[in-house]
Parts: sequence; structure tokens; C-alpha cells
Amino acid sequence: MAKYKRGSLTLARRVFDTPQLILSEDLQTIAQFLVNRANGIENESDFVYENKVEVDTTEQANVDLTQEEQLIIDRKRLGVSADGKVGTLDIVGTLVAKHDDFNACMGFTSYEKLYSQFEKQVSMGIEKVVLNVDSGGGEARTAFEMADQFKALAVENNIPIYAYVDGLSASAAYAWSSIADEIVARPDSEIGSVGVVVQLVNNSKMLENKGITRKFITYGENKVPFDDSGEFTAKFIQSIQEKVNKTGIQFNKFIARNRNMQVEDVIATQAEVFDTEDALDVGFIDKIMTKSEFYGNYLPSKSNMKSMYFLQSEENMTKNVELNADELQELKTQLATATETKEQLTTSLAELQAEYDITKEQLEVMKVELAEVKEAKENLEAEKVKAELDARVAQRTAKLEASLGKDNEQVATLLASTQTLSDEQFDVIAKSLEVKQETQEKQFAEIGGEGQDSVKQLTLEEQLAQTAEKMSKKA
Repeated sequence: MAKYKRGSLTLARRVFDTPQLILSEDLQTIAQFLVNRANGIENESDFVYENKVEVDTTEQANVDLTQEEQLIIDRKRLGVSADGKVGTLDIVGTLVAKHDDFNACMGFTSYEKLYSQFEKQVSMGIEKVVLNVDSGGGEARTAFEMADQFKALAVENNIPIYAYVDGLSASAAYAWSSIADEIVARPDSEIGSVGVVVQLVNNSKMLENKGITRKFITYGENKVPFDDSGEFTAKFIQSIQEKVNKTGIQFNKFIARNRNMQVEDVIATQAEVFDTEDALDVGFIDKIMTKSEFYGNYLPSKSNMKSMYFLQSEENMTKNVELNADELQELKTQLATATETKEQLTTSLAELQAEYDITKEQLEVMKVELAEVKEAKENLEAEKVKAELDARVAQRTAKLEASLGKDNEQVATLLASTQTLSDEQFDVIAKSLEVKQETQEKQFAEIGGEGQDSVKQLTLEEQLAQTAEKMSKKA
């Protein structure tokens, strides 16, 4: 399975943050496949691919073929007509730069394989080549370079290129169609989309909704395209736009050159996809024909056309598919091994799922415990603050009572009015009250007061009344 996953990663690098010459809906389909893979949605074909058994039909069972029979097989395998005059190449599905097992399994068509197959067709002496096109496009990488190389090889060998649009020729597929000497389209086909698209995916909000935060530690300011908020940086967006613009200009010039059009006229299409009539008016195609009309005008006779798909004699068919007993047993052994591997993987998956469920349950318990600890901590902190406030009030009460007397009504008033003051500010007030009280007691003593203790126990009003009474008696 590792091989397939590596392929998925390779495809992801191609799909995201990379200029593409492809219809946006096709790009979205591929992106959805990758999202499914990332979320653990597996396809049955994953297993089949990893454990598939391939048989080379050209080397089976040590069958001795005549030179003529081998030539027929080689022509069929390379897409060459039975008379050896016409080579055919299918530009279908999603287009990619490189040919590998993963791309082949996914049904992709690579620019590399198209050129390689055309080279072999040329070596077999073909007189013309037909591009059967039905594709929404694909990778921008090497699309123009490989198409130019293909064209140069055809010109070098005096081989005309004909493109037949059998449904869709858009974006990179149309870039390859444009190298043809003539482009013929089926009446209900669609042509165009001379533009570039980049798909950016930002999962920051999804992670945030799941309570997941991320922090990148980097060396180099351009290493990560996200800012601290999780959004793409303006610099990154600008760099992507510059790449898109550069590729778009190159694409428009490429089409203008191949179709003998003005660049401004190509740009004016704004990546629109045209039906055949409009495509003919714009200059994107040369003719509109049904498939039978195209075969009749551009390909060999009907019998030769059939032979392009290779109809072997019953004798040769039997020879080419025959397997000896040892090979058949080997295939059975491989199948049994594959079945056992699948069962092991299924068991492992079930065990992993069980472990995940247990871990998830433990996590929920830890969340509850954490909440309880947090609440207990908050309660302790609240109690601590209350104790500190109570101690401060008690301390200040003692200081005021020492200055004004224990039953003095001013104590409560002063406590309330000095709550917001610092301890230093409060001590200044308490000291001033103490000095004032001492001065007052001294004055009362001079006029016949009854002592400090008695003064402290009296309110200011009572002290004043007592002083007034004594002063009246002396008079």
C-alpha cells in the first residue's frame, strides 16, 4: 500500500498550489479523491493495485511467432494500423508530465508516454499520426515543451498530425491539439479553456473548529505561506498569481503560434469553453465531422481501421493467451498470498479502530478531570483572595480603632472610603488621625479632661459637648 500512498502524495503536490491547465471541475474531482485519501476513505482498488499480477502478452508461454505475426502484434501494441501507415495516440483523461505505474493505474495520460510511443511509431515507418482527444487537460509542467518536441519530430519525418476531438479538448489537451496540422471536432464536442488555474487549500478554520492550533517554527520567511492568524500571506498569494500569469501568457502565445492567430484574439477568449460552431468561428478548430466522416477522410480503409484494434486469428489468439501449468500455479499462489494479506490488513484495521475508540474515551475522561482541576484551582484562588482582603480589613480596622477608639462611628466610614487606597496611602491617613487625636486629647486635658482613655471612648460630638460643659462651669 505504501507505493500507492506515495503516488497519492505525488499527485497532491501536483494538484495543490501548482498552476494547472485543466478544467476546474476536473481539478476538483482529483482534489476530492485526495481529500478522501487524507480522511482515510479507502478504495477497494487500492489493494488490487498493490497486489495486481501483470502478464506481458508479447512474451507469454514461449510461443514461436513468425516475423509477420510479431509485426502485427507490435503494430497493435503501439497503436499503428495493420498496413503500417497510420499511428494513433489517445489523449484522454487527466494529463500529467511523467509516466509511472501510479499514473497508469489512475488512468492518466502522460506527455512523456505520448512522445515515447510516437517515437516508436515513427521508427515503424508511419505516414501520418492521429491524436484522438477527449480530455479536460492536466498539468502545466512540461505540457508545452513536450508538445513542441512531438511537433518537431513529426516535421523532421514529414509526418502530418491530425487531431480529432471526440468530446472534449480543453486546456492542456487543447494545447496538444493545437500542434496538429488540422483539428477536426465531433459536432457535439467542446473546445477551449485557454487559461490557468491553481487550487489553494487552507484548513486553518477546520483545525480551529476542532480546537487544534498550530505554530510554525521556520528558517526563511518564505518557508510557510501562512501568517499567525492562519491565513495565506499576501506575499504568497502574489507569488502564486505571478506564476499563473506567467503560465497564462505562455499558453496564449503557444496557441496563437500554432493556430496562426493574434495573441490578443486568444487572450480575448478568457479561457472560455466553446461548442464546435463557436470554436470554428474563433479559429480554434478547422472542421466539424462525425466520427465516421473523419475515418472515411483521414484514415485507411474500413478493413484497415478495424485492424487498428487488432483482430487476431483464432490460432494466434490461443497461442498468445496460453499459460503453462507452472505459470498458472504461480498465479494461484500469488492470489492466495494477496488474499491472506488483505485479511491481515483488515484485522489490523479493526485493532487500530478499537485502540482509537479506547483512546478517544480516555481523552474525554481527561477533559472532565481537567475541568474539575481547573474549577478547584479557581476556587482556591478565590478563597486566597478573600482571605487576603479579610486580613487587610482587619489590619486597617485595628489601626483606625487605635486612633479613634473601638466604638467610634468613623471607623466603618473610613474603612469604606479607603478600600481603593494602597496600604501606604492608608497608613498616611491613619497616622494623621492619630496625630489629630493626640492633639485633641492634649487640648481636653488642658481644659480639665478626664484622661486619654475616657477621650478615646467618646465620639467627637460627645467630646465637644463635654468640653463645652466644662468651659461653662469655669465661667
